[in-house]
Amino acid sequence: MLGRVNPRRQADPFPEPPGADAIARWLAGMPERLGMLRHWRWWLIGSMLLVVALAMLRAPIGAWLWPQTRAQALHDEAERALARGMLSAKDGRGARELFEAALAMDPDRGEARQGLARVAVAALGQARTALAEDRFADAHRHLALARALSVPRAEADALADALRTREAGQAGIDGMFARAELAHARGRLDDGPGSALPLYARVLALEPAHAGALRGREDALGELLAQAREALRAGDVGHAVRLVATVRGYDPAHIDLPDTVARLMEESGLDGDGVARLLAGEAIGLPGAGAGPEGDARVAAMGADQRAQRVASLLAEAEAARAAGNIFAPPGGSAVGKVAEARALDPASPAVAAAATRLLPAAQECHALALRGNRLRSAASCLDARAALGDDAGELAAARRQLAERWLAVGDERLGAGEIGNARSALAAARVADPGVPGLADFELRVRAAAAALRSD
Repeated sequence: MLGRVNPRRQADPFPEPPGADAIARWLAGMPERLGMLRHWRWWLIGSMLLVVALAMLRAPIGAWLWPQTRAQALHDEAERALARGMLSAKDGRGARELFEAALAMDPDRGEARQGLARVAVAALGQARTALAEDRFADAHRHLALARALSVPRAEADALADALRTREAGQAGIDGMFARAELAHARGRLDDGPGSALPLYARVLALEPAHAGALRGREDALGELLAQAREALRAGDVGHAVRLVATVRGYDPAHIDLPDTVARLMEESGLDGDGVARLLAGEAIGLPGAGAGPEGDARVAAMGADQRAQRVASLLAEAEAARAAGNIFAPPGGSAVGKVAEARALDPASPAVAAAATRLLPAAQECHALALRGNRLRSAASCLDARAALGDDAGELAAARRQLAERWLAVGDERLGAGEIGNARSALAAARVADPGVPGLADFELRVRAAAAALRSD
């Protein structure tokens, strides 16, 4: 029993590695095991395809496996572009784009950030060179690149001032301003390149703080807005729209613009969105387009029978609109609008008076609720509806005075908060509600003073 030994215990746990002859025999038999001798053609084709694929995918595979290598290649290419003076290019081969690509691929590379800083300095240098050679477009382009890459602001501002001064000297800014003043005096405000407003705009592009051009432009725009208000009084809404759109194109913050826009809303019957679309050039219908002298002439030309038929038709449409819930909107098809048109045709009609009486409580309630909720524009619309339905004149005057006072309070609050534009809008709304409200003139002076101070800053 003692002489018997377990063969497993006798096995060496660390067998000897195969010898060279065994390895050679194993390798020699591999082609046979893989079928390479029988299918050598397929193996040859596969090997060739593998070689071609590796050759084609070498760059992307290298960039994936070794991104630092690709980033370094981009950095080197960027350095060469910078040395050639190619600071930026739309095809992405400029120094700026290449440094940014290297930085995106390897955000920890400080060299790429330093390269972008050197591009900014080079752009500033190229801008100075272009300025010295009077290549103003190139100077502006290089300066914009330098600013985009965060060149020191003081240096960029100094170069911008020098560029503006040089351009002004080349353009003959004094002569240009004199021509603008002459065109202004002759009443040629905006009828071509040689008229006042385009010349003022050119002067201000070269010298933004030119006091004479700022004053002349404001006066000329004020004259255009005065013409727009005259056109509104004459019933020519289309001409007024063109003038207001012109003013907005030159100075959207002109002091008289909100008042004129408010009057345009009142005369056209459109809300703020409708007027904005109209000023943007969109062709939309104007509610009440038949009003004014031409509309009055058409009414006078109607016979009694024709007028009675039209009034009956309007009252039927008004009742249908009221039943559908369209009491105040839309402007051209509301019950209030239909009854108001019928009142214009036959103010003494008992049927018209009865229809107005049925609608008047809804208009009064609309006004009261809007005023209570401080929704002043809605309150103004409901107040207009009350007037269209023939509400008591004394009550209407008191309501308009109250609405104007509310608008002045809102404007005072907005002015105190430094919101000049909102204060102007409140001023215009107060003037539309009641031009004689106490405090209106004083508040207008305060708004003008605040706007002037803002422009001087």
